Amino acid sequence: MSELSRFGVVALVGRANVGKSSLLNQLVGQKLSIVSRRPQTTWRGITGICSTDEAQIVFVDSPGLHKPRRQALSKRANQAARGADAGAHVICQVIDGRFWTDGDREALKHFRQSEAPLWLLINKIDLLQSREHVLPLIERLQSEHAWAEVVPISAKTGYNVDHLTGLLASSMPEGMSGYDDETLSTLPTRFLVAEFIREQIFRQMGDEIPYVTGVEVTQYSVSDDESIEIDATLWCETAGQKASLIGSKGARLKAIGTSARGELERFLGQRIRLNQHVKVKKNWTEDGRLVSQLGYAEF
Repeated sequence: MSELSRFGVVALVGRANVGKSSLLNQLVGQKLSIVSRRPQTTWRGITGICSTDEAQIVFVDSPGLHKPRRQALSKRANQAARGADAGAHVICQVIDGRFWTDGDREALKHFRQSEAPLWLLINKIDLLQSREHVLPLIERLQSEHAWAEVVPISAKTGYNVDHLTGLLASSMPEGMSGYDDETLSTLPTRFLVAEFIREQIFRQMGDEIPYVTGVEVTQYSVSDDESIEIDATLWCETAGQKASLIGSKGARLKAIGTSARGELERFLGQRIRLNQHVKVKKNWTEDGRLVSQLGYAEF
């Protein structure tokens, strides 16, 4: 990328479970944001940086807009979702192309007030019964709002994502890049490591997983042999949740660790030694101090 090019910020917004995290990973060509079929997996803004010959774009994957529960974590996640447009040069509302819901309308109602242009990204078009349905769908959604751009995509297959990147790059303001070309995120490595572990909790436990499981990396050090030693604490709220996470004779926790270690070695390119500990803190999601300590619900 040339030194004097284009540089800007793009916010990915919308209700939960429309594929914002999968789209971020496609846009930057690297898994950064964890993906789960469960709603409200993203608890804070996750940044990913895409550097092309034309522009450098900082994408922000925001938590899904939802009705906040009483916990500090839920409230802060919703605040982060509603504040996702701050500083953005383009706002992309992502929807599931199979549905236009009250949650989508609520997101539109909020973000149409922003100063930045609002784009509509119609995701999951690979799941539509026929491509012939796309044009009528676009026409119907254009009646909801005068979108600056409407782009059908598939975050899963990558369909039209390169085209979207090109459109966004040409829409960024002129200016020098903010980061070197090798930088993938503005987030600390420790936080990304914790998110990779949290994703494997979701994957290994399925419907058993307590929504309130958090991960904190308490040690991250590089050894003389260049392997990385990581100590991680898995926070839950009850003794029953702890027992579920550990499993019979530690089998569940071992499976989580094995899967997480493989993902982390692919991400970091180094051998990983991962030590996990499960701790119980009743109602930790209501403890604003601990929520902040774990890095959740920030933007």
